[in-house]
Amino acid sequence: MRARDLLIDIDPLRTSGDFRAIFIARVVSLFGLGMATVALAAQVYDLTESTFSVAVTSMVMSVTVLLGSLWGGWMADRTDRRRLIVGARATAAVAFAGLAVNAFAAEPSLWAIYGCVAVDGLATGVSVTALMAVAPTLVRPDQLPAAGALISLTGEIGSISAPMLGGVLLAAAGPGPVFAFTAFTTGVTTLLVLRVRPLPPGGGEDDEDGADEEYGKDSGSPLVAFRFALRNRVVGALIALGGVTVLFNLPTVLFPELVATRFGGGEVVLGLLYTAPAIGAVIVSSTSGWISRVARPGRLLLIAAFTGGLATVGFGLSGQIWVAVVMLAVGGAAGTVYEILEYALVQHHTPDRLRGRVVSVITAQGTTGDVLGDVEVALVARWFSPAGAAVLNGAVCAVAAVLAALLVPGLRKATLPRDSEEPDGSGSERDVPATAG
Repeated sequence: MRARDLLIDIDPLRTSGDFRAIFIARVVSLFGLGMATVALAAQVYDLTESTFSVAVTSMVMSVTVLLGSLWGGWMADRTDRRRLIVGARATAAVAFAGLAVNAFAAEPSLWAIYGCVAVDGLATGVSVTALMAVAPTLVRPDQLPAAGALISLTGEIGSISAPMLGGVLLAAAGPGPVFAFTAFTTGVTTLLVLRVRPLPPGGGEDDEDGADEEYGKDSGSPLVAFRFALRNRVVGALIALGGVTVLFNLPTVLFPELVATRFGGGEVVLGLLYTAPAIGAVIVSSTSGWISRVARPGRLLLIAAFTGGLATVGFGLSGQIWVAVVMLAVGGAAGTVYEILEYALVQHHTPDRLRGRVVSVITAQGTTGDVLGDVEVALVARWFSPAGAAVLNGAVCAVAAVLAALLVPGLRKATLPRDSEEPDGSGSERDVPATAG
């Protein structure tokens, strides 16, 4: 394998102007949102001196993102997706402008913050779901893993650098300018998406493969997506396995207690633990060119899920900080491989007219899974120990990957188009028969 084959594949950016516009919009948006997240938590705590109030803000955001994702998935299969994204991002810009105005007020209102956060959460849920549904229509089928890697890389880099930049601006000028900057960047993303061509659901084509008859006559019903996932072994298995990996993911909520009781080192070590998974993720994303060339992406996805589970077990068993950091980095790397291939396989094996609703299920799964996962591992840690909870979570993920490999051979054998070959139905139900596996 040549060294250049390891570098991240930027071919989707070169060949698709629409994907390039969406990609740039995402980068700009992530930096603004990451900075606003820091300012929001700091402002709420400054106003209330209550960690509970900060948690309420996070809960409001999570609930509204969930609702927005479900509604956005339904709408993405019924209306022009570009118009939906533009409307959602414009609404989010208004919400951030409201946060800025409130922050500049003599006496900022906590309820105004909650209201603006709720509006932004709904808009974010809609736009994220619509963006995920639209990406496969902007690139060739063989470019889906590369597109997923680019999206993953920007997310990881944004999660590392944006909060740091937000903290610097917050310290220098306060929350008002941070929210104003985020409103500006969100407005920029809206203008960028306006440059994209109209994106009707189904690519503007008539239904020719009889999916309405197979999955239900009302193609606009959210239940059609569930029926499709149940019948399609690849997509259904990915949703089931994804639910397990999200619920029993790397237990970041345990980091503070493990630093206090096992590793020591205070805030510096705590920051290192939080950063380690992102380091592994960035390394894999930036050297992901080989992923597009894998003959059996389904098999690699299962290996990644199994490896991530073992890394979490290793983290729980580690007694030295350097071992814990390595295990977390391996877990972050394995998780990124999984996410890239999950993205490509779901998008390829889902028909476009159902993609919005299927994506909304996965988005909602991630939103609720993170919250429930924190509760689950915290309860297990109380019954056993923080280290024992990490070991248990990792073991569950590893076992789930093995069971998926054994019980769903259709997932293990799943493939993706390669070398610019023509798609055999552009991800229709015929790509993976209901009887597969």
